[in-house]
Amino acid sequence: MLRITVAICTWNRAKLLDRTLSQMENLHIPSNVEWELLVVNNNSTDDTEAVITRHQVALPIRRLFEPKQGHSNARNCAVSAARGELLIWTDDDVLVEPEWLGAYNEAAVNWPEAGYFGGAIEPWFECKPPAWLLENSKHLEGMLVIRDLGPDERYLFLNEYPFGANMAFRTELLKENRFDPNLGLTGNDAIRADEITLIRALHSRGIQGVWVPRARVKHFVIKQRLTRDYLWEYFRGAGRTAVRRDSLEDVPQVGVTWGGVPRWLFRSIAESWMQAQWKRLRSQTEWVLAYSRAAEAWGMIVEARLLARKRPPVTAAASSLDGIP
Repeated sequence: MLRITVAICTWNRAKLLDRTLSQMENLHIPSNVEWELLVVNNNSTDDTEAVITRHQVALPIRRLFEPKQGHSNARNCAVSAARGELLIWTDDDVLVEPEWLGAYNEAAVNWPEAGYFGGAIEPWFECKPPAWLLENSKHLEGMLVIRDLGPDERYLFLNEYPFGANMAFRTELLKENRFDPNLGLTGNDAIRADEITLIRALHSRGIQGVWVPRARVKHFVIKQRLTRDYLWEYFRGAGRTAVRRDSLEDVPQVGVTWGGVPRWLFRSIAESWMQAQWKRLRSQTEWVLAYSRAAEAWGMIVEARLLARKRPPVTAAASSLDGIP
């Protein structure tokens, strides 16, 4: 008998959560599985509690409340409460396939040395995506939360990571290795990479992961994610995340710094921005890579300046910087 905990962390998305929980009522639960569903309310102000109550009759829900804002805080709350030996994660904007839980159960039994698992994530678009997004979908997998690493169940390669909307861990590993509260989404802040950072830590200990293609879900991609504004904000957040996660360790400190930021980063954003504008004049789709590089460089600048304010200045402060649309 394998005990499984499924966890969903939610913040002010009651309508989407309602659909997610409704779909979970269609899960096929193997006879050798005992399971629970943790729903962590991360300080929501909408109808989240009413939605949870409505589904408690049909699902083995244990409701949790995490008052400290932040995805990592909510995840750690679920880890502390989990009773299962396997902890499966999904999101409040996801529809799971009926065999989803069973696929993870089989993988956990068949790969006893594996510490974590990841499954396929298909897009479920609220409206038709623009051509520039479809043409660059491989580059935008993280932004759209789409994951497909092939049809074969196998060990994950070193540079392959499951996405948070569809992943599982041996619970004992998470009890020992928590999510970093300095990372992960907090409100509308775009900092991410809490699960990737944790998986990297597991890698460093020789713990392997397994790709489970039969553990499939659909992720609801709202129309706001299909815009150029969201593209900028996502990759700006990716730049901020890289600096916050690595404290500029992976950013070469070459040449002069302005306000604690390597000067070459300012040159990088200028070059990428101009390249993106030039390509937009020539093509409807080719500008995306340069535009995302500019956004990421800008995010690195913003976060590096925030870090610089927290330590004694070593160079003259740069002038105040505002966001670029």
